[in-house]
Amino acid sequence: MVSSAVKKYAALCMVCLCSSLFFLGLYQFNNKYSQNTIQAANGILALSEEELQKSPVRFLVSGWAFYPDALLTPEEIQDESHYMRYLSIGDQTNFSSPANPSPYGCGTYQMTFFLPGRKETYALEIPEVFSAYNLYLDHDLILQMGEPAQGRPLVQNRMVTFHGGKPVTLTIAVSNYDHFYGGIVYPPAFGTMLAVNTTRGIRFAFCLFSCTVTFVCALLSFYFSRRMKQKNTFLFGLICLAMCGLSSYPVLHMLAAVPVFPWYTIELFCIYLVIWLIVVLQNRICRPGFLPAAISNGVGAAFLVYAFLYGMMASHLSLGAIRFFSASVFCYKAASALYLLIIAVLAIHRGEKRSRPIFYAAAAATCAFIWDRLLPVYEPAIGGWFVEWGSFFIAAAIGYSLWRDVVEGYGNSLIFQEERKQVIRQLSMQTEYSRQVSEAAAENRRLIHDIKHHLRTIDRMASEHGQTEICSFLLQVEEQVAASSGHAPAQFCKNPVVNALIEYYYGMAQTQGTEFQVRLDLPDQMPLTDVELCTVLGNLLDNAVEACSRQKQGVRRIFVAGETRGNMYFLKIENTYDGLAFQEGKTFLSRKGASADHGIGLSSVRKIIEGHGGDLDLVPGEESFLVGITIQMQKLFSKEHSDNIDKT
Repeated sequence: MVSSAVKKYAALCMVCLCSSLFFLGLYQFNNKYSQNTIQAANGILALSEEELQKSPVRFLVSGWAFYPDALLTPEEIQDESHYMRYLSIGDQTNFSSPANPSPYGCGTYQMTFFLPGRKETYALEIPEVFSAYNLYLDHDLILQMGEPAQGRPLVQNRMVTFHGGKPVTLTIAVSNYDHFYGGIVYPPAFGTMLAVNTTRGIRFAFCLFSCTVTFVCALLSFYFSRRMKQKNTFLFGLICLAMCGLSSYPVLHMLAAVPVFPWYTIELFCIYLVIWLIVVLQNRICRPGFLPAAISNGVGAAFLVYAFLYGMMASHLSLGAIRFFSASVFCYKAASALYLLIIAVLAIHRGEKRSRPIFYAAAAATCAFIWDRLLPVYEPAIGGWFVEWGSFFIAAAIGYSLWRDVVEGYGNSLIFQEERKQVIRQLSMQTEYSRQVSEAAAENRRLIHDIKHHLRTIDRMASEHGQTEICSFLLQVEEQVAASSGHAPAQFCKNPVVNALIEYYYGMAQTQGTEFQVRLDLPDQMPLTDVELCTVLGNLLDNAVEACSRQKQGVRRIFVAGETRGNMYFLKIENTYDGLAFQEGKTFLSRKGASADHGIGLSSVRKIIEGHGGDLDLVPGEESFLVGITIQMQKLFSKEHSDNIDKT
């Protein structure tokens, strides 16, 4: 017991350690703000040839010259009459100033590049800037997104190129009246055109791959939910579809310019839809009880509506409302992570099926949330944020659990179909057997009726000639004929159902010239039902007859034996074969042609035998194939003993 608990805690510690190392690795190596590169200072970025070769791509985080509350052109900046300060991207997500602490308004960013003298083509990737801007290189307007002067938003991830060899001044004039973030929220990427394009291509491929995988998972989930009538699988399909929506936004922003409304409202809705659906689905799997499930589902649904309304009213919100929503998001995510972890722990203690992977995933998601709060500013260069990775871990664990259920359900359905086939075959055999017995009995009655008439005729003829001895003999014969029951079917065992099954395969073996020997002693009561017994024997005898039919030379033989020894029942079926046996795992595959049901018969047998605590042994030899079955009869005997005591 102690050993098991120690293993569980060790596994939990290992999950927390690995997930923490994963997030720390992301922070260190996939973070735009942790790049060990030369940054701008006082609005100037000077790079040498050596520095460009060492770091062909850098993210422009610090050293921006910023003019708050003003949409300026490069010419207007030169008169030096405007208020200016230096800032770093990520320190703030708005145009805040002591006089105007709000994401709404306007501002102008500027940076001057001093690059090596050679004429190299450089590229500047501009991520989503909220929510309209003019971009100038030196004094030329080269890119416009939306109409900043009129406050008409338009957002897209764009790239501009320019040549080095002389100082280049970059000016970005931004206005925002529609989004709860304002200005340059994400640091632009600068470097050689090849390096920037490579980074963009990798990011695009990653997002497109994530979008494709989640969409395919959603389609498969909807298919299996419709096919197998599983509501959990349908909910998982909705999770995948919402995650597909999240993954598609970076792809959309790289391909097209989109307005702020309604796209960012939909993105915000998808984020909290994923969290809510995860809570709902984990409640259904871990079963915490009606009240906790109802409260958590209700809170999640209410927050989902709240987030949607927040996104709809983004252009009309005050700074206090934005801060309140940010605090609410923190509390909701923390409560959700803690709740998912707790119900997973309780599910493990109750022995709920498939709860352990979900528990470990919830622990990893909790670590993601903790590190998201403990670490400074983080933005991934490629991939998602910490909370997104945590949601992915939980969704993957839930998907794994549901997939195991689907596979198990599909396997059980195949076994059920095979058992149904065996039952139908048994019924047909019994019907045919009954018909043959009825026909034989009718024929015997007709023959006996005719023989009686013949004997009476002979008796009269003998009496007329005084042959008393003949008459006496004929009388004895007539009595014996009258007492005769006619043809009796073959008797292999006392169980009529099993006897009919064996007689069927006995006939098949005789037809193909196979010697069929039976020494089967079945007790009156077996742990297996008649259906299970016929399923086991039917599958094994079917395989034996089929194997003998493939035998090209030598004596064909099938031997069936069964007996009780103490509290154990032993069943043996041995048949000759051609020496070829295809094995996959614990079972052997059929050679009846191309079929998806290879090995299902033996899997069905194994499931039945192991379900009763028995053992199934498959022993392929050089000339014969042996199947040995051992079933414990102790439980049955104990029940009989208890019944006898009760009767006494």
